[in-house]
Amino acid sequence: MQTVHLLIEDDYIEDFMKMLPRDKVAVIEEDFKDNRDLLQKELQKYHDGADSFGMYYESMTLLNGWLHEREKE
Repeated sequence: MQTVHLLIEDDYIEDFMKMLPRDKVAVIEEDFKDNRDLLQKELQKYHDGADSFGMYYESMTLLNGWLHEREKE
């Protein structure tokens, strides 16, 4: 594959993206590499301190309870 940089007007980008064949074109955002590096850092933080992270379901249950308490006030 080759990389091509395009400048596309904001109001045309959605139409342009719909025209691209999904099996032939991979769209990578401009800041993909920066985001990849940020994700890698966050995953390393999790790996280094997994005990300090809570389960998603548990966190959402606690958040839901907190929101319900705020609704009552």
